Amino acid sequence: MSVIDKVKQLISIMNENELSEIEIQEDVTKIRIKKTEVGYTHTVASSVAVPSIYPPPLEQKHPMPVLSKDSENITEIISPMVGTFYRANAPGAEPCVNVGDFVDEETVVCIIEAMKIMNEVKAELVGEVVDIYVNDGEAVEYGQPLFRVRPSTK
Repeated sequence: MSVIDKVKQLISIMNENELSEIEIQEDVTKIRIKKTEVGYTHTVASSVAVPSIYPPPLEQKHPMPVLSKDSENITEIISPMVGTFYRANAPGAEPCVNVGDFVDEETVVCIIEAMKIMNEVKAELVGEVVDIYVNDGEAVEYGQPLFRVRPSTK
């Protein structure tokens, strides 16, 4: 398991158990994560070279959109990570999408800031945005529904 995967797993454990700090040591690698008011801080110590724990934003794999439980014709776009949700690419800019907008697989629907990195979230489906669950600047969790989209064949 890579260091990145371990850090993600530790953050998930912290969230599930409402922990503010966690530390593990495996062989020569020691990882310590502390939750602060601003976000997470981390330390990775090793007597061997450790790769960066900041993956390039475009290489992250996002969870696939899932069908909403309340309707067979509605799909939810879910959060691929823990972070802060932003509707626009920059402060004061127009939102990436609004209710009623049509999106395709490559449409950027929002930005999620995680560990000071701005990550674009793409729709990964074709359809019309029918609902936005999250407000600008709110914290989101991995797997949390962000948008409802009515799939289309356009």
